[in-house]
Amino acid sequence: MKKLIVVIVCAVFMFLTTGCGELFNAIEKDTVIVKKITKEHKRNEVKYEGVLSQDAVKTLSLNAVNKYFNKKLTMDMAQFEVIAIDQKKLKDLLDKVEYDVDPRPKHNQVFKFDTKTELYKYPNGLFYMTLIPSADRNEVYDIVLNAKDGDVIKISKANQIPEVVYNDKRPEVIMDEVIGIANQFIQEKGSYLLTDLILNEEDIRWGIISEMYYMSKDNQSLSYSIMINSQTKEVVGFNKEVMAMLSYYSGS
Repeated sequence: MKKLIVVIVCAVFMFLTTGCGELFNAIEKDTVIVKKITKEHKRNEVKYEGVLSQDAVKTLSLNAVNKYFNKKLTMDMAQFEVIAIDQKKLKDLLDKVEYDVDPRPKHNQVFKFDTKTELYKYPNGLFYMTLIPSADRNEVYDIVLNAKDGDVIKISKANQIPEVVYNDKRPEVIMDEVIGIANQFIQEKGSYLLTDLILNEEDIRWGIISEMYYMSKDNQSLSYSIMINSQTKEVVGFNKEVMAMLSYYSGS
């Protein structure tokens, strides 16, 4: 079991290092496949057909950092590094999650998960972007985008080390406050209505960085994990859909 856990942890954090080279293809900066932008979304969010261009990946990543962390960065104020994960690599990773890992044996919760269904959502794989503001190189952001349409399925402050204590007991007042922050984040900046989600309270990971998992009411699949710094009371990142599932299983 320990070996399987190591495999999944490596997979989830594969973007931070080239150590798990089997799971992705590193692409040197400024050499990503380019395809022209064809449409503009009504809310200044751009839709793309096919694979995102590198400029699009940069722009969407920058916009995501500004949106979710209330920054005002411009392109000339940040440095970018991009990694592409094609669908074959993603399938290998999801197969390991679906068939090789016993999800949290101490708990009864099992989320619905199907590799074929998940791959259908990401026909062109994923792009992982590391964004570093030039003014503060210690402030690092990780962003994962759907390579087809640019949907943000993960964003986090990479220098926030999650020191968690799984399912540890916390004073009720702290629980209510942290959960309230996560709920507010979903209401203001989430892709799903809070009323369509259920918080899985049994599997909250408490610690300096606490992580809350939200599942959909309709099919019990994971929709979100929201990460909050319990000391500063700030949201430091989220995982959505497939990335939420990978985050969940990494804590087995």
